[in-house]
Amino acid sequence: MGKFNLKKMQSILSKMKLDAWLFYDFRGSNDLALDILDIPKTAHLTRRFYYLVPKNGEPIKIVNGIEAGHLDHLPGKKLTYSSHTSLSSHISKTLKNYKKIAMEYSPLNAIPYVSKVDAGTIEQIKSYGVEIASSGDLISMFNAVWTKEQFEENKPVANALTEIVTKSFNFIKEKISSNKQFTEYDVQKFIMNEFDKRGYFTDHPPIVGVNENSANPHYAPTKEINKPIKENDFVLIDLWAKLNKPDAVWADITWVGFVGKTVPEKYIKVFYIVAKARDEAFNLVSSRFKQGKEVRGYEVDDASRNVIKEAGYADYFIHRTGHSITTDLHGSGSHMDNFETKDERLILPSTSFSIEPGIYLTGDFGVRSEIDVYITPDKKVIATGGERQREVIPILK
Repeated sequence: MGKFNLKKMQSILSKMKLDAWLFYDFRGSNDLALDILDIPKTAHLTRRFYYLVPKNGEPIKIVNGIEAGHLDHLPGKKLTYSSHTSLSSHISKTLKNYKKIAMEYSPLNAIPYVSKVDAGTIEQIKSYGVEIASSGDLISMFNAVWTKEQFEENKPVANALTEIVTKSFNFIKEKISSNKQFTEYDVQKFIMNEFDKRGYFTDHPPIVGVNENSANPHYAPTKEINKPIKENDFVLIDLWAKLNKPDAVWADITWVGFVGKTVPEKYIKVFYIVAKARDEAFNLVSSRFKQGKEVRGYEVDDASRNVIKEAGYADYFIHRTGHSITTDLHGSGSHMDNFETKDERLILPSTSFSIEPGIYLTGDFGVRSEIDVYITPDKKVIATGGERQREVIPILK
């Protein structure tokens, strides 16, 4: 999420009361380290490297002799190894003055998004008498924080997604009104065309799911596999996009509608439960920041999940409440999760994440309501993208 900044990193280490941050990679295994250290994904990495950033003083690079230049763009003293004995010697001398360091590690693999360093390497570093802490919160502070420019560029994209959802529902209405046959795939193509007109990028085409397909959280139609859309169908649309530039950040929303003039009660009932769960999660974050209190990802998941549990649908909410949003759709900050993992990372100012609880009734229909949340630098909690969905849209009304 930005160019390497030694001063910023050392300031964060001091605040976190850590002696150093040790980055490690083997053959591109630690994509978080590569991103933070500004190493391109196309780099030809075939040997191990280590990069130690102390809270004070000069960093240390430990690189293999046949790939000695990979860290030349970074500050610090270079130590070159070839044999495993020379590598061990360099590591031992580098770590001798440090007691507690951070690495891309999560105790018991509780947060697998952070666990990029293999168990053997963790054992290796611990053998030098060093305590290892998770770098999870460090990563959020350094790599999940949006710049002011990113936020300003994201706002029109987030608003446009809401506009495109409305246009998609109108597209469905026009097709039904003119008695034309069409499918989920046609609506998906319509959305992709809207992205193209605006110059937006997406990594995968949007989800357009009808009836039982809406109960499959990651269903997406294709040219070969899709369902027709007819009157009295229930429709879920999940779309995500960003400006077509490397440092752009994502917007990601989900809305639901019914192909009719009035919405049947069974859809209304489930939607209101999901919407309440969404809003409870948002309100928890907002309340904590107003009070100047910490809030962590797992607590946000609990807030939404408890609503769905109390309504009797706990078994039908089968994924986490939300994910970090950065230049990656599923970013490196705190996820709203106490289900798939227990994410104990802090939610920080200038970061963004989705809130998207859902209830999925297999073989019938599924409801998800997704908003994006941004914490401003002065700790205000806002939902981007305009007004959140308040009711199931009666598409033919």
